[in-house]
Amino acid sequence: MSSLRLEVEQAMGLKFPERNGESIVRFEESMEIPRAAEMLMRGLYRDPERVRQGFKLLHQETGSLLDILMPRRSRLREWADSLPDRPRDAEAFLKQTTDQLLIREQRLVEAERDLVDQLKECGLEDVFPIPLSAFGTCTYRDPNVKIFLKPIGRFAEILQMNPESLRLVVRVHFLFSLLLIAGADLDGQVYSRGGEDEVIHWLTSEYTFRYLKSQSTELIQCYQEWVKAWGGKPPNQNLINEQTCEKTRATMVFWRRQLNISWEECWQIINQVERYQALI
Repeated sequence: MSSLRLEVEQAMGLKFPERNGESIVRFEESMEIPRAAEMLMRGLYRDPERVRQGFKLLHQETGSLLDILMPRRSRLREWADSLPDRPRDAEAFLKQTTDQLLIREQRLVEAERDLVDQLKECGLEDVFPIPLSAFGTCTYRDPNVKIFLKPIGRFAEILQMNPESLRLVVRVHFLFSLLLIAGADLDGQVYSRGGEDEVIHWLTSEYTFRYLKSQSTELIQCYQEWVKAWGGKPPNQNLINEQTCEKTRATMVFWRRQLNISWEECWQIINQVERYQALI
């Protein structure tokens, strides 16, 4: 964990707060299920018990068809080898079987149609986006990251991802978020900026994406799907460009120190400084 923390610090160019020369950031992995994750844990089904009963009914109706067919199979095999002694009895047997099958088939089709209608109502669009707090939280006053392993595992299961890879990208994301809000600049000054969730989430995603880009394609794919799940902005590929990266970092440092200025205003000021320097 300490090596990952150092990599995150290096990638963002900030440091976690220290006490007696030791980083005081605390990282916790919890098995609890926060309220925000309840829908995710239920999965894709609005009414799981109703769907379960639909499968149970379909199974029963399929079994009732087999109950009719299986005992008659041996009789039909006999008649295939040797014709029945009394054609009228065979005719009555076949008619009775047909009538029973038609009734059972109608019930089977109705049960199948009802179940298909229920399944059509279930989909990812009914679950996502969900709050980011379903996967983890940051506490800035006493620097702390807590991620929730069960919702992360459930998300990995639904989207058929490697749970370890997903757990890693979530861990990295929240470490970047904590560092952005409560970290110290390289000159040792500690600045804490909150209350602008959209900017914080966007910046965190940009830096996380840039870090994961140097790791593996699998981690990038996991991260993009996860960000989409909680309604975050897709990371901007332009951050990979060194010039844009440096401008973003300069704006970030300025933004963290100027609590009364918005990100857009900070960005404009940095652009003005850049243009002025180009003229000198």
